[in-house]
This record gives sequence, C-alpha cells and structure tokens, in this order.
Amino acid sequence: MKFDDKKILNIFTLCILIVIPITKMIAFYLEQYKIIRNYDSINPSMVFWISIPFLIYVYVKNLRKRKLDKFDYIFYGLVLAGIMSVIFSIYKPVALIGKATRHEGFLSVLAYYLLFINWKNLGTKSDIKKYIKIFTIIAIVNSIYGIFQVYFPSNLIIRRHNVSATGFCGHPNFFGSLIVTIISIITGSFLIENKKNIEKILLICLLFISLINAQSTGPFITYVITIIFIITYLCIKKKIVLKNIFILLILLVSTYIAVYSVNRYIYKYNRCELCDVKNNIENYGISTSTVKIANGRIDIWKNTIGVIKKYPIFGVGFDNLVLAYPNPNRDLGVVLTIENGVLKKLSGPSYPVVDNAHNVYLNTLASTGIIGFIPYILLCLLTFIIGLKSKENLIMILLCGFVAYSIQAFANISVITVAPIYYIIIGLILSSKNKI
Repeated sequence: MKFDDKKILNIFTLCILIVIPITKMIAFYLEQYKIIRNYDSINPSMVFWISIPFLIYVYVKNLRKRKLDKFDYIFYGLVLAGIMSVIFSIYKPVALIGKATRHEGFLSVLAYYLLFINWKNLGTKSDIKKYIKIFTIIAIVNSIYGIFQVYFPSNLIIRRHNVSATGFCGHPNFFGSLIVTIISIITGSFLIENKKNIEKILLICLLFISLINAQSTGPFITYVITIIFIITYLCIKKKIVLKNIFILLILLVSTYIAVYSVNRYIYKYNRCELCDVKNNIENYGISTSTVKIANGRIDIWKNTIGVIKKYPIFGVGFDNLVLAYPNPNRDLGVVLTIENGVLKKLSGPSYPVVDNAHNVYLNTLASTGIIGFIPYILLCLLTFIIGLKSKENLIMILLCGFVAYSIQAFANISVITVAPIYYIIIGLILSSKNKI
C-alpha cells in the first residue's frame, strides 16, 4: 500500500489521539495491580517523539508545492521561541522532554505545532467531518468509562478521584477540558441543523452527564458561556434554528436536575461542587486541582506573574515553572532535587507543589517568555477571527469547540491527552483559508 503524505499525517494524528490516552490507562491499571510502582514510569509522550520526524517530513514535502504564508512564519516563530526557551531554561532536560506526570516538554509541544501546521496545509472538508466523528467517539468512550467510575464501583474500574469522573484523562479537570470541547462542537452542530436529530440529543445528554460528574467548575461554567456565544454567533450568522434552542435548554436543565437528584438522593454523594457557586468563586477551582494551597488559583496566578517578571524574555523553560515558583520548600527545610528529569523531595514534611500556572496563557508566558507568547496568542487570535468570518457550517461548528477550549484554558492546564485535539481544530479551521 502506498503511503502518501496525507496518509502519514492521518496515521500519526490517530496515534497521538488514541495511543497516548490508552497508554496512560494501561499504566494506571499496571500500577493498581502492582505490576509497576508508578504509572508514570511508562512515558506516553514517546508517541510524540516517534511522530515528530514523520510530521516534519509531511510538512517539508508539502512545502515544495506552495508558497510560505503568515501561518508558516507563526509556526517558525513558535518553534524558534521553543528552542530558545530550552536553551535558556532553568533545567534543560526537563524543558526538552517534560516533567514527570506532565510530559509537556518542547518535544511534545513541537508535535502540537506540527499538527496545526500540517492540518492547516492539508485539511479538507471531508477531513473536518472525519475528525469531528473521531473526537466524538473519543468523548463517548471517555464518558461511558466516566459513568462506570461514578455509578458502578468495581476493581475493574479505576477511580482516581473519589466520586468524580475522570475518563481516560486521569483527572476531573482534564476530563472536563475534553468533554466541554467536544460537547460544544456537537451543540453548535445541533443548533444549526433544521432536521430532527435524536443521535445528537442523546450525545449532548451523555456528554453533559459527564461534564456534571467531572465536578470541575471551570469546564462547566465554560459550557454555559460557550452556549451563550454559540447562540449569539449563529443568530448573527442567521444559521440558528430557533426551536433547537428551546430543545437544548430543556434537555440541559432536565438532565442536570436528574443527575443532581440521582447523585444526592440515591448514591448519597455529598460532594457537589456545582451546587455552591459562591464557594467556588471565593476559592475558585482549587478543590478539584492537584494543587491545594492558600486562596487557590488567584494566588497561583499572582505568584506566576512574579516569575514572569524575573524571566520575561525566554521564560523558565517548558515544565520548569516548578523550579522558579515560590513553593514553600525553603521555609519548611525541604530540599528539592531533580534526578533523571524527575523532581524529588529529599527531606522535610509533605506539602503540595505548584508546577503549573493553572492558566494556559500565563503558563505559556512563564514557560517561553514574550518571544513564545506573541506567536502563540497571534495564532489563537487569527484562528478566532477566521472562524468568525467563515460562512461554512463545518468551520462554525469547529469554532464552537475552539472557543470552549480557549475559555476553559483561563483556569486549567494543557495536558497531552487533550491539547492535541485543540491544535488539530486550529489547523482544520485555518485550512478553510485555502481549501474550503
């Protein structure tokens, strides 16, 4: 069978989307059954490392057939900024291959960039349809597993966060990022269609149940904001079907009431993060985070800004924020060291360590400095503008997912199980510039 550049791109895109989360889940099971000591001893980012040469080959081969455009220059800016960030990083091995558990070193991020630029150059209308289906299948599989995590406790089902659903993502916040991105795409598609679509109604119901059971405030609030955006955007575009708005609202309200009632009165789950918005505003987002200190994310953001002021040009390096952030290691007599790219605590009491800004934009600025943040934010803004201007239904639908991920990114973390979807969406939206 002949492998052209498009087939190579599809193969390695699917490997990144499917093999990485499956690898993480296999590692979780191996740890649970004590076959390995730590799930992170299996590094899923190796899928990125293997994919990079092939993705570079696809880009270079396609480059011969066309002229450079502004997105090529943004791509070069991102790559160059990433290389400079590694060179000037606090700890270069971590900046290159990533920190334990996070794995978002330069090589992983380079794979993200290659996904966006290749799909921008090679994406077509049929590709958009195909990858919307693939994203949907990924969300369905995660959602079904999440339902088993919450309602069917078993030794065969891994529950890493009490009664919160995590799917194959390993954490409720990351699961929420995935679900809110895909449910927003499906919601946009549902509101545009003039025909009855029971399949999409059931999909929205399933994914909304998952979003509720993730018990992650940020993605839930993001979905509410995104619905408002989608309705406003499609009304301006004159693409919306009014009756579908009412169907959607009735579906979401009734689903929320049903899930809340089942969780509270049948399963006796006392934890309901979404029930008390006031508490979550005062202590925003910290209760479902791996980092639980002080006043939550607001303090983390303030301290991260302090780090940015010290490393404004090139940043601290990918996954190096933990080394520059004012973690309370000195006052408690704790000594931190890095062995083989893994952060270890040599002495002192146990305490939570902040290793991420819990804001994708701040974290990007802290990691790569101004030289990396400018091309990144320029890429996001251009993608948003092109999506807004598009008259194609498929691009509008993808824009809904792009907006959802972009909003939740203000209070969440970029992770290797979800971020590739975001960059593929960016590439497919930008492909409309030339292909659709």
